[in-house]
Amino acid sequence: MKEAISAAKISEILYGACNSLEKNYIDEFRALDAAIGDGDLGITIRKGCTAIIETLKTFQTEDTGALIKKCGIQFNQANPSTFGVLTASAFIEGGKKVLGKESLTLDEIAGMFRAALEGIMKRGKAKTGEKTMLDALEPAVEALEKAASEGKSIKEAFEKAAEAAKDGLERTKNMEAKTGRAKAFGSRTVGEQDPGATVVYRFLREVSEELHKS
Repeated sequence: MKEAISAAKISEILYGACNSLEKNYIDEFRALDAAIGDGDLGITIRKGCTAIIETLKTFQTEDTGALIKKCGIQFNQANPSTFGVLTASAFIEGGKKVLGKESLTLDEIAGMFRAALEGIMKRGKAKTGEKTMLDALEPAVEALEKAASEGKSIKEAFEKAAEAAKDGLERTKNMEAKTGRAKAFGSRTVGEQDPGATVVYRFLREVSEELHKS
């Protein structure tokens, strides 16, 4: 029987990851965004994470997809910024992919993340290589898919996903922003670390840490 995680476990992981993002990285997100944007990313993440945490305290379900979708909706309602909308799209499309499932195998988790990635691409009309969150998320999704094909554990898979996201994040330093508000800064964005990609990396790293606690 394949390893799987329940809705209750996913709720616990999301709670811990969002709590850590809110407590430890808001200033980092704000500073990175101020360098090539309007500096509101820290506020977006703080409000969004608070909304998810409050949702997880009260929303009871055994449906993994419904849980993830609900978190996306609440994240967006807390602060409907551009990043908020894209993050909501990721959660909602990922949740739709696994609606009705009481637990998720690594194959299903990888499929969920692929749907989330495609949701962001469609909503944001962006692709990798344009200095966005996608530059960390796409390699992470590919790492999850590879880990699933190799029969790795869920813990191992998220270790690999976080590492891949970090590598993708590092590559954004050499890119020029091609989309969003950062595009207006043009060549000045070269040398700067993408804020959205940083959020993706930090989130996946915290998910990995939560998995290792169990």
